[in-house]
Amino acid sequence: MLKKKDIRHIYDSYSQLRKMKRVNELRPDSKPKALNLNIIDSCNSKCTMCNIWKNEESVDITPEELRLILSDPLYSELQHVGVTGGEPTLREDLPDIYRIIIDTLPSLKGVSMITNAIEESDVKSRIAAINDICKSRNMSFSVMVSIDGVGSTHDRVRGIKNNFPSAIAIFEFCRTTLNIPTTFGCTISKQNVWDVDDFLYFAKKNNMYGRFRVAEFINRLYNGDRDKVIRNFDEDETYNLLLFFEKLKRQYEPGSTIKRTYRSIQNILQGGERLIGCPYHNDGVVLGSKGQVNYCAPKGNDIGNALETSSQVLYKNNFAQKEAIAERDCKNCIHDYHAGITYAEKQTQLTELTHHRLLNIDNIHLIKCLAKTLKTPHKSKPYQVFIFGWYGTETVGDKAILGGIVDEYTKLHGDNIEFVLGSLYPFVTKRTCKELKINAKVVSTKSLDVLRYSKSADEVVMGGGPLMDLHELYIPLLGFKVAKDNGKKTVVYGCGLGPLHEDKYEKAVKQILALSSDIKLRDRKSVATANAWGFKNASLSGDFAKPYIERHFIKQSIKPSTPFIACFLREWTYEYSRELTLEEFEVHKKAFEAGIARLIKEKVKELGINTVLLDHMHNFDVGYDDRDFSRYFIDTYFADEPDIDISFNKRLSTVASVVHTMQSASFNICMRFHSVLFAHTLETDFCAIDYTKGGKITNYLTDNNELKRMYSPEELAR
Repeated sequence: MLKKKDIRHIYDSYSQLRKMKRVNELRPDSKPKALNLNIIDSCNSKCTMCNIWKNEESVDITPEELRLILSDPLYSELQHVGVTGGEPTLREDLPDIYRIIIDTLPSLKGVSMITNAIEESDVKSRIAAINDICKSRNMSFSVMVSIDGVGSTHDRVRGIKNNFPSAIAIFEFCRTTLNIPTTFGCTISKQNVWDVDDFLYFAKKNNMYGRFRVAEFINRLYNGDRDKVIRNFDEDETYNLLLFFEKLKRQYEPGSTIKRTYRSIQNILQGGERLIGCPYHNDGVVLGSKGQVNYCAPKGNDIGNALETSSQVLYKNNFAQKEAIAERDCKNCIHDYHAGITYAEKQTQLTELTHHRLLNIDNIHLIKCLAKTLKTPHKSKPYQVFIFGWYGTETVGDKAILGGIVDEYTKLHGDNIEFVLGSLYPFVTKRTCKELKINAKVVSTKSLDVLRYSKSADEVVMGGGPLMDLHELYIPLLGFKVAKDNGKKTVVYGCGLGPLHEDKYEKAVKQILALSSDIKLRDRKSVATANAWGFKNASLSGDFAKPYIERHFIKQSIKPSTPFIACFLREWTYEYSRELTLEEFEVHKKAFEAGIARLIKEKVKELGINTVLLDHMHNFDVGYDDRDFSRYFIDTYFADEPDIDISFNKRLSTVASVVHTMQSASFNICMRFHSVLFAHTLETDFCAIDYTKGGKITNYLTDNNELKRMYSPEELAR
C-alpha cells in the first residue's frame, strides 16, 4: 500500500528538484578543483587504441617550470591533481614533480597517478619515492594500474609481451606493500570486448577493485585514426557491453556516482546521449607536458602555453572554445568522467522512484483511479495484444515461449495484429525481437506504460514463466486489473505456478487467476494447484517454447569434427531450498556442484569423449549470467583435470545457437529448465538435473514419461 511516508518522500524529492538549477551553466569565472596533468608525451606501451607511443621522444617541462605554472591564480583552489601521460614513470624526476605539486598548491587534498606498469622495477622505485614524499607531507596518494584483460588479452591490447604479470605485480605492490589506495582501469575496445567478463571474474576472485571505460577518441592521444577499434562495436558486441555494464551496476560497483556513469555509457551505446555531467564543465582543467592549457581532456585543443601566458588569462579569454566543446562534443562523449547529478538525471530518478512506489501488488486499490487519468496509446492495427511477464530478463527458453505465443496469435489474426511487449529491461527484449524477427513495440513495465497498454489493448497476456515469489507480480496483477476494468480479455498463457513461500505472493497469484478470462498452464501439477484453489477453468497448454522449437527447427543430428558433451548449467539459488538455513544451503550447494562435476567426468569416461562444452541458456545478470557460473565451475572443479578438454561459450546465446549446440553434441547434460525441454523436443540424448527439487523439471519429465533421465540434487550431492 502507498503509505504516507512514501507520499512524503516523493514530495520532498520533487521539492529538492525544484531548487536545482535547470541548466548546468558554464562559468568563465570558476576556478578548477581538479587538474589532469599530462606530464609526458611519450609511452613505452603500444596500445591498440592510442598513438602516443609513436612519439619517440618527448621534451617536457621541468619541475621548476611546473612550479612557475602552478603558482598562477587559476590553480589556487585545486584540490586534486591526477598525473597521466603517456607513461609518467618514464620520467626519472617524477618524485620531484610530485614534490613541486604538493608544495606549490595551497588547497591540495590529494594526488594520483595512472601507470601501465611495464618497467616493473622502475615503476616500483618511482611510486615508492612518491609515496614517501606524500607521507611526509600528510598528502593523500592513490594509484591506478591500466589492466585491460587477463594474461594474453591484456598483452595483446597493450602491444607488450608479459605486461600482465608486471601490471598485477605493481597492483599488489601498491596496495599490499605500500598500502596505497589502488585501483585498475580497464579500457574496452573491439580488441577485448569479449574478454572483459573474464577480467571481472579475475578481479572479483582476487578482491581487486577498478573502473571500466569504453575507449574514446581523445585528441591528446592522437588516436583519431583508430576507428577500427574505438567505438566500432557490432550489434552483438554492443549488446554484450550493455549486459556487462548492467552486471557492473548490480553486483560489482558500490558507488552511486560510478553507477550513473555506467548507465550513461549504456545510454550512449544504445544511440542516446550522455546522461552524466562532467567535471571539466567547471571543476577541471588540463595541463600538457609542454605547458599547454586545455579545457577538456578528450576533446579540447590547446588554448595557449602557460609558460608564455598566465593560465588564468588563457582560461578566461578563450572561453568560447569551451562553450563550443560543450555544444559539439559533450552529448556524445563516452569517456568515464564522473560528476554530481544533473537536473535531467534527478528528474529521471524521481520519475522512476514514483513509479516504483506506485507499481506494487499492495496498490491494486489505487490502480483503477490512476488508470483513468492515463491517455490511451494509439493502435496501428485493428487488434492489439499486450504481452508481458518477466520479459527483459528472458532466458533463451523465454525467448522461445514468446516466439510460440506470437506464432499462435499470428495464426489467429494474420496481418491485422499489433504486438506490444512489456519489458523490465527494454534493451533486452528489443534484442529478443530482433533475434526472433518479431515486429513489436517494446515498452517498460517499470513505468506507467504497463497500465496504459493494459487499458488500450484488446487482449492482455501474461506470457509464460512462473507465477512465483517475485516483486514483479505487480505486472500481471495491476495489468489484468486495468484490462478487466476496461472490458478487455486477459490470458495466463503457458505459465507455471510456484514456488510460492510467502502468503502475500500466493494471494497475488490467486488474484491474477481470478482476473483471468482464460488460464492456460504449462504442467499438470500447476493445473491441479489452480483447480484446488477453485479455478476450474484452468487448462493444460504445455510450454509454448515446445511448439516453437517444433515449428522452426528440424529434428536432426549434426556430426562435428570432434565429438563433445554439452552442458547447460546454472547457478543454484536459495529459493529452491528454503527448508535449509543459509549456512546449510551453502554446504549442500558445494556438494551438489561437486556432484555435477562428477557426473560430467563419469559421462566423459562412459562415452569415451574428453571434450566438454559449457553452453548457456541465459546471458543476463538478472536471473544469473550462466557464463559467470561456467567460469567459476571450470576454475573450481576442472583446474586439475588435464585429460578433459573443457571450455565454455563466451558469446551470446540464441534459440538457434542453443539448438545447434544440442544437435551437434553427443550427449547433453541439462540443468536450466528449458534446456531440458529443448533437448527432449529435439530428440537428443540427454540427462536432466532437477535443481527445482520436484518442481518444474520433475513436472515436465513426469508429463512426458522421461523421469528416468533425471538426477536430483540429493543424488548428486552424495
